[in-house]
Amino acid sequence: MSTGETGLRQLLSEMRSELLRFMLARQCDPAEVEDLLQDLYVKLASIRTGPVNNPRAYLYQMANNLLHDHRRGRRRQQERDDHWTRSRIGPDLEKDAGPSPEERAIARDELQRVNEAIASMPVRTAQILKMYRLDGVSQKAIANTLDLSLSAVEKHLQRAYRTLQFLREELDDTPQLLQTESDDASHY
Repeated sequence: MSTGETGLRQLLSEMRSELLRFMLARQCDPAEVEDLLQDLYVKLASIRTGPVNNPRAYLYQMANNLLHDHRRGRRRQQERDDHWTRSRIGPDLEKDAGPSPEERAIARDELQRVNEAIASMPVRTAQILKMYRLDGVSQKAIANTLDLSLSAVEKHLQRAYRTLQFLREELDDTPQLLQTESDDASHY
């Protein structure tokens, strides 16, 4: 069966819901499907074709081509917009949000130093710090588990924090607190 332009437009009206599902199945933005189907209708009205042997396949192929054209156009538009923005703002527009190799190396070094500081602590102090900060165990539960007073757990944590505070100041290149100031600060 062959169909001319008028028959294709009529068939498009009959196949509208099928073509809509066809385009949605190809990840077409649902907000754009109706516009694309209207573009297909306008295209059919403006082109001259001869007889079409398989009009349904012809309309599916036209819809598929229109969808590809739309995607290529959108991609080109995005590239133009990116190029324009870079020319106005500079090449650092899409600077990687992740740390640079230098920042990663510094972070690894700092982590190693923190681990060394924890390893240098008395075993019980390091154990209490890990239970409290890493495992989320309450101070009271730690005291019960280790058969210590709550005050003893607090003192172990103060010592651990003091050690880590000194390391932090060293890493930040800030002056260290005097021992008496540090002891006074740990009471707050």
